[in-house]
Parts: sequence; structure tokens; C-alpha cells
Amino acid sequence: MLPVVVVGALTLPPGLTLEDKVEMAGGLDFVGATAPEELTWGDSGTVTLWFKARRPLPADVWSFLHVESRETACRIVEDRPPTAPVDGIIAHDVRITIPREGPCAESQRLDIYTGMYHREGNGARLRVLNPPGKADRIYAGYIELVSSAPNSALMAFPPSDLAEHETESELRPWWGWIWGLLIATALAMLLRWLVTLRKQTLPEPGGLDWAPADKRRRRLLWLGLTAIIAVPFLLSVFAAFDFIKDDAYISFRYAQNVVNGNGLVFNAGERLEGITNFLWTLLMVPFEALGWDLFQVSEVLGILMSLGFIYFMTRITVRFGGGEKHLAWLWGGVWIATSSSLGLWSTSGLEQPLAMLLPVASAWYLWRSWNEPVPAPDRRHDAVKSGVLMALGCMTRPELHLIAFIVGLPLVGRFVLRAVRERRVDRTAVWWFVGLFALVIPFHLFRYAYYGSLVPNTFYVKTSDSTLVIEAGLKKLSEMLDFNTLGGLVLLTPFAFITRRRLVEKLVMLAISLAFMAYIVKVGTDEMRWHRLYLPALPFLVMLAGLGLMNLARLLVRVAGGGLPARAVVYALGWVVVMGAAVNDFSFTYQEMGGFNGRGDLSGNYHPDMGKFLTRHERPGALVAFQDMGSTPYHAPDISFLDFIGLVDGTVARARYDYGLHAFLSTEAQQNKGKYDADMRKYFYERNPEWAILTTYVPGGATGKVSEAFAKDPGPDALYPYIAQNGYQFGIYNAEFKKRYVHVRTWPRSAGYYLSLFRRRDLWEQTPGEVVLDAPPANLGGIKAKFDQGLELLGSEMETKTTQRHEFFLTTWWRVPGPMPKDLFFFNHIEADKYRAPYDALPGDWMYPADRWKPEQIIENRLLVQIPPDMRAGSYEVYMGAYFRKSGERLKILEGPSDGQDRIHVGTLEVTPLVPPFDQLIKPCRPDEQRKYPDRIIDPHRAPGT
Repeated sequence: MLPVVVVGALTLPPGLTLEDKVEMAGGLDFVGATAPEELTWGDSGTVTLWFKARRPLPADVWSFLHVESRETACRIVEDRPPTAPVDGIIAHDVRITIPREGPCAESQRLDIYTGMYHREGNGARLRVLNPPGKADRIYAGYIELVSSAPNSALMAFPPSDLAEHETESELRPWWGWIWGLLIATALAMLLRWLVTLRKQTLPEPGGLDWAPADKRRRRLLWLGLTAIIAVPFLLSVFAAFDFIKDDAYISFRYAQNVVNGNGLVFNAGERLEGITNFLWTLLMVPFEALGWDLFQVSEVLGILMSLGFIYFMTRITVRFGGGEKHLAWLWGGVWIATSSSLGLWSTSGLEQPLAMLLPVASAWYLWRSWNEPVPAPDRRHDAVKSGVLMALGCMTRPELHLIAFIVGLPLVGRFVLRAVRERRVDRTAVWWFVGLFALVIPFHLFRYAYYGSLVPNTFYVKTSDSTLVIEAGLKKLSEMLDFNTLGGLVLLTPFAFITRRRLVEKLVMLAISLAFMAYIVKVGTDEMRWHRLYLPALPFLVMLAGLGLMNLARLLVRVAGGGLPARAVVYALGWVVVMGAAVNDFSFTYQEMGGFNGRGDLSGNYHPDMGKFLTRHERPGALVAFQDMGSTPYHAPDISFLDFIGLVDGTVARARYDYGLHAFLSTEAQQNKGKYDADMRKYFYERNPEWAILTTYVPGGATGKVSEAFAKDPGPDALYPYIAQNGYQFGIYNAEFKKRYVHVRTWPRSAGYYLSLFRRRDLWEQTPGEVVLDAPPANLGGIKAKFDQGLELLGSEMETKTTQRHEFFLTTWWRVPGPMPKDLFFFNHIEADKYRAPYDALPGDWMYPADRWKPEQIIENRLLVQIPPDMRAGSYEVYMGAYFRKSGERLKILEGPSDGQDRIHVGTLEVTPLVPPFDQLIKPCRPDEQRKYPDRIIDPHRAPGT
């Protein structure tokens, strides 16, 4: 029997004692936890956390509970104030519910982590001192999720047992893969031994000599074979077509600045390498100069490059494994064509297709002739071509240097052996390295001369030596093996080595595949989904797996006697396996991306709108602080940005690195976060940006309450405390910030994601000259009306034609009576049949609320109205009016063309269909169009480059 410890009025559960503890800062000890042994999805259970408090806890200290899986993305978070102590003992009960759907609805182990943190400020956690806690979290036990009949008996987890339980949980996701790989390797070795024992070899792979000689029939054959890969690939692409990664606009902005004469920079005057796709960015420059839509350009290039690398992959497979009529040499191509990762990232606007194409094309040109004593005339330059292609790969992504190193190793070995044994120079090796170094060395010399560094700025943001990063990387790798059917490819790779044919090349492909897995572990995470960082190595893994499956098929055919029926059955089974995997992968893409529903919100009728808003109300060279360095800066082309995360800000990036902090993962140096935030707040105020955009993430359980509050008052008060809890933003939202900055407007991108714009107070308190005019424009036309309380509409002007997902200017001029309630909004309704798109805004395009008005001022309300993504092409009637937000009461129209609902019909808007590629997906920002009165905008007197 375990002893029962009685402390005052509380009784510790059996197995827990006050002496067995984890010491925390603030005089707090964690003495254990109890939790249900098993639960199933839909069940609720109580986790009790036991603490000993040697002194009172500060009022802002809350307890957190993280219940999370190492096998799936299941994660349950509960934060709340700790239960009041009784005689110093805290028995903190937390009720959790397992979701019935999603990643939690499957059998797995959920690990329990807990700790305390300061609710105010930047949310710093209480230090876990002895034994030290990773990221100041305490491992507190686990709950097993089962499909039925759970045993809900409580288990006690004393601190002395927790290290063993945590290690067991860490290894748990790997046992299946370890055993599977061991069995596959052992089976492959056994098969190789049997082949050797019988002094047999697998039949030499045949070529494509079975193809018809007739040109027309041969052309039809190749079209059909191409369709086998191209059709599923294009279907996968179209299923994922609404994915647009905002980060692509970082490269687009660099290209934009080249065209604008500012150099290869993000901010004019700041030479900082905030990109890791140098060649891809340069590739965008001519299209930016032509004024083409870079997103559509990158989509077309991405599709062509993806098909290109599949072509080279297939050619390598035919050369190594044969090209017989059963078409098994297409197995790898079919699998990768339906890969969810490829379907998503081939049209994301980023460089992944180019980073996949160049190494595979390089390998093809090198490997097709490097064993030939005298290369054919059309292959004499293969080595230098291969080296150049590999160099271009190194210029596309930094980690492709790893592929260049692995591919080059056998060449170095061969060069040395031939020099020593045969006393001759290996010309293939020489020319390959000439092609490689002829580009790579000048490339790095240019980068160092131009940017002053050999590593991109993102290195300081996304790297760390923390063991927590390695642990996160192992989890990410485990997730990757479970993703689609990628783990099955790994299990097939040993069978590629049943024969020694092309052994060196297969070893190189294996080394690339494993090296990139190690790279995933080292970097810890990729903030972008579906395992983007592994894509350059994926073709090599797929080729190995395809060769392995082909070897297995040949062995089975030989065992079955080698006749036509055996070949038919075996290769039909092979196609069933491949098509099953392809259907599985495509189904995942289709379901996750919502099917063939076209493009989504294009990442922004929000982020680009913010950039255009800033451009309308700010002079060139001003500074904006923000964390999303993508489409907002691209659509504010002559405004500079301070990056809260640090991707394009050297000071922020270096500070993160110096303090040992990773931008997207917790590290052992997390206790430095407070000092880092304090330093960065100082840096923020030293640079004194004219604007700041704060991003708010609202947890799922609070979205309803926040949405309701925001509807009544669309400002930061409705978002508190979550607006202060974004860990990227230096803990900036505090009393000092509120004293220095004024809220202008907030874009509600979703129920859990808000973007709040603030203006520096000294600038806000000045009268915005682009809004408040000296006199009404001459010959004002449009609609005129008089409203209650002395508000007068002097005229209106509206663009009458626009394109789906684009925008139009709606301008009205007003004579105001003087100050009115601050919650006076102008509303706009765009209507047709039963459809209405509302667009509400504070007067003066949000820049001049009614409580600031002075008698007889003339205000120009020039709105850039965004067309919602769901608005169809057609004719729409546009109405406008004024109302008070808090009461919902409309301001009455005393004179003018009221529709009986205190609305004025402004005009008819024609929305034409969006027809890519003839129409831009998002209308570009033209500063001269956005700034109607550039000289009237308040001058912040910012020196260039500050």
C-alpha cells in the first residue's frame, strides 16, 4: 500500500509526497499529478496538479496545462488561475475534453505538461529549477487515448518517475519505423544473399526499344505516358490552388526594389539578405519590370519546373531500372505527382519547384555518361552542365550546398583514385567542379561584398543549438514519415540495393535522403506546412523507393517462373500499390484544401489592403513595425518596415540569436525572453516607427466572446488580453505603447486572427491634410444630401467598374458641423438580389473620427472598397449612409435621395469576371494612384534609412 500524506485539510493522493518534488522559482514546488489512465474521444476527464507554495503567488500568475501528442497534431491547452492554496498546498483541478474529430480522434498517448506563467506582460513562465524543465515546462504524466471501453481509473505521477515516462513517450512514435526499417533491411539482405547463393542475377533491365518506330504512333505513345503523370499532378495542383503563401511576397518585394532602383534589398538603403532563394528572386525581376502578376508567373513556372524534375527523375529511373512495357519505371513519377507537398508548394509562389528541378537535372547530366570511357559527342559537356545546374541549385536554397557536397564526394574519390592508380586526370570530375565553382564562388563573393555576411539573415532567426529544437525536429521528422505515404517509401529503399547495379548513384541518393532528414531534425521545425523543407531531397527518395519496388517485382516474377501470367500479376499488383498510395495522397490534398474550389482569399483582401492604406496616408520612406513581412510591404512599395520576427531586420535577428532564442520554438534560453523583449522595446522606440501593426491570435475557446465584443467596439479593448500576448511583438502592448500610439483601425481576418493598426500619437494629433481639405473641389458632382445634426454631403464620385476580388474607390465630400460622437461610422452596402456586402469605416478613410471634427471643415472620405472573394460578377447597387456603432441607429437624411431606410443610392457598380492570366489576382499598388494629395500628407521628417 502506498502511504497517504495528509497536509492540513488536504490529502495527497497515494504515491505523492512533499519530499518528491520539482523546485520552481517563486517558492513553488510541483509534487505530482493525477490523471485518468485512459480516455476516448468525446470523453472528459480531470487532471489534478499538486503544488506546494512556500509563499503567496503574485496575482497575475496563472497555471497552464498542455496535453499533447508526439504522434499527431493533437494538442489541448487550458490556462486558468491556480486554485487557492490550503495550508500551502494547491490542488489544481483542470477538466479537459477530448475532441470527437480531428487529430485527437485516434489511439495515441497524450503527454501532460504544466507550469506557471505571468499573465501580464509578455507571459514569462516561472523558472523550473531542479530538475530543470525544458522551456520551463514540467512533464506531469500521460493519458492513453483508446477507441473504446477506456479504463478511467486515476494514475498518480510522482516527479521521480516522470523522466522515465517522458523518455518512453519520446521513443514511442519511432518504434514502428525502427522495426519496419530493420525488417525491410533484413529482408533485402536475405534476398541479396539468396541471389548470390544461387549465383543468379536479376535480369538486366530493358530499354525503351519496344516503343513503335512509326513517328505518329510513337508521339501518341509519349503523349499517353506523359498524361499518366501530368494529369494526376495537375489535379493535385488544382485541388491545392487556393494556397498562396504570404512569404512569397518577401522575394517579390526584393525584386520590386531592384526594378525601382533601390537594389536587391527589402527596405531602401538597408543591405540585408532576408531571402534564402536568391536565384528565384532574381528570376522574378524581369517579370516585375514588365508589370506582370508575379504570383501567376510563379504558378506557371512552378508547374513547368515540377513537370521538368519529374521528367528528369523518370529518365534516371529508366537508365537505372529499365523501361519495359509494364511501365514500372513510372511508379515513382506517379507517386510524386500526387504528393500533397508538391501539389501545395508547386504553386505557392516560393522556390520549391526550382529547388527540386536543378539537383535532379544536375544528377541526370552527370550520371548518364560519367562511366563512359569516351562520352558520345552530344554528351561531351555533360559534366560541366551538371556542375552549372548544381551551382544554380546552391544559389536557389542554402541547403542545396549539402546535395552538391554529397554528389561531389564520389567525384573527388574517383579523381584521387585515377590520379594515383592510373596517373591520369579524371576530366569528368574536373569539369563538374569547374561548372560548380565558376558560379558558386562569385555568387558568395557578391553576397559577402553586398550584404557583409556569408549567411542570410534568416539563419539568426531560425537556428539554435538547443536540445529542445532537436526534440522538435525529431517530432517533425516522425510527422513527415506519417504524412501521405512517405514512410512507405523509406521502407522500400533497402530493396533498391538488392543488386549492385549503379551502386554509387544509389548510395548518393540514399545519402541525400538521409542528410535532409538530419537537416529537418537540426532546424527543428518549419513554420510552413506539409514538410516543405524536405522537398529538394524527395525526388531522390522516390527514385530509390521506385527502384526498390521494381527489384522486388523482378524477384517475384523470377520466383513465379518468369512467364507472362506471372509478370502480369506481379506488375498489376505493383500498380495497385502505387495507385493506392497516389489516391490516398490526392484524397488528402482534396479534403484539406476544400476540393476544386479555385483560389481562396489570396492571403489578402487584408494584407494588401493594409499596404495600400499605409501608402494612401503616409509619405515615402516612413517606417512601419509589423510581423508579417509579405504582401503588406509589397503593396506599400516605398515604405520601410521593422520586422518584429526579424526575418528582414538584422538587429532583431541578431538579438534573438545572441539570447539563444528561436523564432518558432522554445529553447532552454527561454528565460532570456524578458531581457530580449526589453532590449527590443528599446530598439522599437529608438527607431520610433510612424505606424505599428499588432497581430492578435485568439485561442479557439475565446473566439466567440471576442467576436461579439469586437462587433460592438472594433478596437484593441475587445482583443485584450490576447493582443498583449503575441510573443513576437516584444511585449510592446503596454501602458507606454498606449501613451505613444493611437489605434486607427483593425482588420478582422478571421475569428481568431486580427490585425490592428496604430499611428504614432504626435502624428495622429495633427490634422491629416489628405483628408481635411481647405475647400471643396471645384465642380463637385454626384449625390448631395443633408443629414440630421448638421452633417452635409457635398458630392460623390465612384468608380463604376471593377473586377472580381479587386477594389474600387468610392469618394464622398462632407461639410461637418463640429464634433460628433466618436462611434459615428459611414456605412456602404453593395447589393444585388439577396446579396449584400457591407463596408463600414470611420470618417476620413478611418483617419478622422467624428469626435475630432471642427465646425465647417471639409472632409474627403476616399475609401478603397475591397471586393469580397465570394462576390460574383454582375451589376450591384451601391448605397451609403451614416450610423452610430454602439446603438446601431442611422443618422436621418433630411434632404436628398433617401431610399426610405436613411440610405443614399450612390451608383451602380459593374463587377467583371476575374480572368487569369489577363487579370492580376490582386490589383497592384501604384503609389501615385493611392496618394491623391501627396504633399498634404503629414511629414514625419524621417531621415532616409533610419
